[in-house]
Amino acid sequence: MSSEESRTVRLGTGERLTIRVCEPPFPGGGEDLCWWGDAAADVMAGKLRPWLYTPWYLGEIDGERAGYMSCWTPAEGREIGIVEFVSTAEAHRRKGVASALLGQLVEDFTRAGGLALYLCTTNPHAGRLYESHGFRYFVGDGMRYLAPEAGEFDRDYLGGGGPAVVREATLADLPRAGALFNHPEPRWIVKDSLSRCFHDTRYESHFLKTFLRLKGGKGVCLALENAAGRLVGLATVERRDTFAEHHTAVLSFRVAPAFTSRSAALLGAAVERCEALGISALSVHAADCDEDQKQLLEEAGFAEEARYKDRLRVGGGFVDLVVYGRSSPPPAAPSFDTGEFYGGRQPWQRQRVAEAGGDSD
Repeated sequence: MSSEESRTVRLGTGERLTIRVCEPPFPGGGEDLCWWGDAAADVMAGKLRPWLYTPWYLGEIDGERAGYMSCWTPAEGREIGIVEFVSTAEAHRRKGVASALLGQLVEDFTRAGGLALYLCTTNPHAGRLYESHGFRYFVGDGMRYLAPEAGEFDRDYLGGGGPAVVREATLADLPRAGALFNHPEPRWIVKDSLSRCFHDTRYESHFLKTFLRLKGGKGVCLALENAAGRLVGLATVERRDTFAEHHTAVLSFRVAPAFTSRSAALLGAAVERCEALGISALSVHAADCDEDQKQLLEEAGFAEEARYKDRLRVGGGFVDLVVYGRSSPPPAAPSFDTGEFYGGRQPWQRQRVAEAGGDSD
């Protein structure tokens, strides 16, 4: 474990807290510091370092771990960050450990040019701590901190309109996607159907978990980037995980209101990439009340294919869930073998069936 720097602060109890700022990989794994399930091993092995800067703030009292938290920003460009994995050892709670760590994290973030930090909590005590450091509730249980230099962040960061280009998304877009999705605009009920995120759901680890599932031709993720290099749109497509349906996929997209004129280009690029992967049928889930989203889909060549009555609870009532689709001729040959999917026979199994005189199919 390499420490970028180490500093010591005195707590209200009189104890001295040593804060070490360390970036993966961590010898011995360190997976207990990352709670993102299957992604933890890659994170703590440092495999995400080409795209993300993920320092851990480790607090120690008399050589014993007292607490920790992490800050995630793109490896290049530190404007947007996400605070994750906040924990204080039970024996060291109510001493100011988390406050000291968060104060150092926020200071480092703003010094590096950071503008907005996002986090979430369901703990009322933690919520009060974050508020004391300038965080404010923003979307659902999510909170946001704006640096003094952020200015009119909501107007400037995702606003302005102008040119924007479509590119392949990378893991560096995780914090940027957080800024795009952890925002009340556009007010679409279905924020991201792939991760079951709705209009009041904050969005952090959802991007990483979905992105990693797309490996090996299982889908595509495209970013819409404005002239300032900021993520103002995202289109994610995930292939259906069965042999019978693997020429079909679900598409989810979000575009900042100032850049809706580029939605057709983003969705069109997603369609082209899908066709190259052998995906010929796309479906998008939208709430029937979100007329602006439905209009964007229709302008991109999608049409209503199905409707589920009263599927979504909105406020004091219900609205229909509408499925939009766009299709091209299906590929003549399957993109994957049946053995790639649950229940399908592997090649060696088919061989043994054939040797036994049975039906190898």
